[in-house]
Amino acid sequence: MSMDNPDTHPDFARGGGQAYRGYEKTGVLPEDPELTHTDPGTPMGDLMRRFWQPVCLSEELTDVPRAIRILGEDLVAFRDKSGRVGVLHRHCAHRGASLEYGIIQETGIRCCYHGFHWDVDGTLLDAPGEPDGGERMSRTVGQGAYPAFERYGMVFAYMGGYDQMPKFPEWEFFHTYDDLEFASYSNIYPCNWLQVFDNIPDQIHTSQLHSPHMRVIGDDDDGGYPTTAFNPVFAQLPVMEYASVRDDTAMIFSAGRRVGRERVWVRLNDVILPNLTLHPHTAEDGREARYFHRVYMARWYVPIDDENSIVFGLRMFGDSIDPYGTGDKSKCGYDKADFLDGQTGERPREVAQRLPGDWDAVTSQRRIARHAMENPTKEDVGVYMNRKNLRMAVRGENPSMAQTAVHARANAGRRNYVYTNNTVLDIPVREGDDDALVREVCKKVLEIVVAGDAYEGVERDAFIDGALRDYERSFAAAAAAE
Repeated sequence: MSMDNPDTHPDFARGGGQAYRGYEKTGVLPEDPELTHTDPGTPMGDLMRRFWQPVCLSEELTDVPRAIRILGEDLVAFRDKSGRVGVLHRHCAHRGASLEYGIIQETGIRCCYHGFHWDVDGTLLDAPGEPDGGERMSRTVGQGAYPAFERYGMVFAYMGGYDQMPKFPEWEFFHTYDDLEFASYSNIYPCNWLQVFDNIPDQIHTSQLHSPHMRVIGDDDDGGYPTTAFNPVFAQLPVMEYASVRDDTAMIFSAGRRVGRERVWVRLNDVILPNLTLHPHTAEDGREARYFHRVYMARWYVPIDDENSIVFGLRMFGDSIDPYGTGDKSKCGYDKADFLDGQTGERPREVAQRLPGDWDAVTSQRRIARHAMENPTKEDVGVYMNRKNLRMAVRGENPSMAQTAVHARANAGRRNYVYTNNTVLDIPVREGDDDALVREVCKKVLEIVVAGDAYEGVERDAFIDGALRDYERSFAAAAAAE
């Protein structure tokens, strides 16, 4: 007798083709190592090492060394008494004792076990017990070290080949407003770096996970607005557009939302290879016209190893970037952030289950998400576009990701421009096909900011601002002509 016969188990009849298929779906497919593995010698690990990466927060550097693990390497970070930052291999090149127990010196660090003294560049300065103090030994023995420096509360290190080391990119978001202030933070994720990175081009989640309705209302619920949700306008289902930009070295997703009947709010985010995302203000609600309002937060997604990762974030403060005054510097720091609850694993499980956030959803995809087991929809375009760009870069199929090309502006001392912004335009509803209109507006805003690449500095900002205002005025002119 067929087990699909509905009379066999009437209480559990297979009413559809995929009903009760658990036994047939028990297999777990392997991860995608090309994109998820980042240890030394792996393709993605080599790509990551060609860029300056944040490795810890400045606040983690105290009077004792800080043991860190980045890209599968055990390291130690410290600030010597002269103020220089060192990022060294953790195990002393003499006999392998951990330099996390080293004693920080005026210059460099001294291993606690036998007193070997290493400079921040890995040069052996002293070897007690050697007749010449280690001078001869220093010609052939050195401690593994990476160039490192502090900026905006983070320690950046270059972990690639020394001969290919680029200049640190002078991103424009460091300079967009005269009253900018900065604070750094980190969020620790016990999962692979890529699924945390994927969470950003996956913008359907903002209207679902961050909806005020994504909650379990228990007897003790006070009815307050959930702390894991964006404002109600932000949480509405957006009209999404995606574009691969700058010769496939980045992608843009734009989210268009109708605000009342008179305004369209367009939100553009950069997703930049290999592991940087940029975000405009998350408190925007479209209540007033706004033109090319810039980067409010930058985030680097850095692998600890294949099953653990850190988000290093840079938050921008000041009246220009935060007109609503919603930021709180005191909430930024090690494994915390000031913009939404659910960014860390510090909440009790029973709280997270009733009010889930990003950390809970992302880490629940297994320690390494299984791409081969996904069933994507049209709203996953951004995730797959970004993965495609990553794969081309890893395979060396995109010449624009070659070291000389991707770092050309930085090496020439020019700022790296980005497209991230909030723009709110006075554009009335188009009856019958308003979603199509919102989509047109998204495309036009991106077209204008991309055209701004023909200009530099304040001329670029002026061109983009003027073009957006001209576009907005065209709708009023068209209405007046009818």
